[in-house]
Amino acid sequence: MSERIVRPYRGAEDLRKMQALVSAAYEQTDMRIGDVAWIVRVHTHRELGLDIRLWEDGGALVGWTFFQSSGGFNLFAAPRAATDHLIDEMLATVEGMAREAIAAGDAMSSVSTYGVLPRRSALDRALASGLERNGFTRDGGDGVLAKELTTLVEPSVPPGYLLATVDTPQRIIGRVEAHRAAFAPSEVTRKMYERVRRTWPYRQELDQIVETESGEVVAFCTAWIDEENAAGLLEPVGTHPNHQRRGLAGAACRAALIALRDAGARTAQVAFAAPRARALYESLGFTLAYDDHSYTKALS
Repeated sequence: MSERIVRPYRGAEDLRKMQALVSAAYEQTDMRIGDVAWIVRVHTHRELGLDIRLWEDGGALVGWTFFQSSGGFNLFAAPRAATDHLIDEMLATVEGMAREAIAAGDAMSSVSTYGVLPRRSALDRALASGLERNGFTRDGGDGVLAKELTTLVEPSVPPGYLLATVDTPQRIIGRVEAHRAAFAPSEVTRKMYERVRRTWPYRQELDQIVETESGEVVAFCTAWIDEENAAGLLEPVGTHPNHQRRGLAGAACRAALIALRDAGARTAQVAFAAPRARALYESLGFTLAYDDHSYTKALS
């Protein structure tokens, strides 16, 4: 009988294993390999071995968790291994990490996760049941839109703006500054973004931006491709507040969708958390694929 172990994250090889687990369950989840790359490389200043745990059975990865100092967390289990016992153990680990963080002085009062839709798959039903069994409450959520990459419209920008990719040091700096402005307050730094660029499956040609004629980056759309599933992801998308409502993020998205198609993707998806974002993506031809749920547990 094989022995299941839990251990800390050890490095980039583990990240690829985490992504492979997600890719293999493509039809049962809306988490994508680009999501994993982005959250792991951007959402923490800490040593990842402190925040990520991997569960292995007989040497094979069967699940992982990523706890963030904000109290948010991601949890993923291989569909074949998503038993009540494993999910309970993973959730207990996350809660234990949260309570240790609180004891160390971190300010958090709850833990939460997202992207769960019971009607989508047996995996999500198992996750939802586990969350509810362990005291989590469903509290709404976001949504996921999808699009076939068959008929695409060429992007265009107003006079004074240019389309480009993040292909120079100056554009890397500009991309980071635009992100910080679009998602203020943001902790994203140049060092973080350069780490993203070194992380599989990042591709420079899928990192689309709009800049002014003077070279200021004002809108962006980073796309990711899962070659195994011929599927693309847009994450993140944003516009500098001083340049909104000019169609710039839409233009960056159109350029990214064409780049995804050229790279071999047949479909693309994007998540939204606000009506304005949903309207943008629907104007590009995306339609609703899923209404996801979030789950929260107060830590008393």
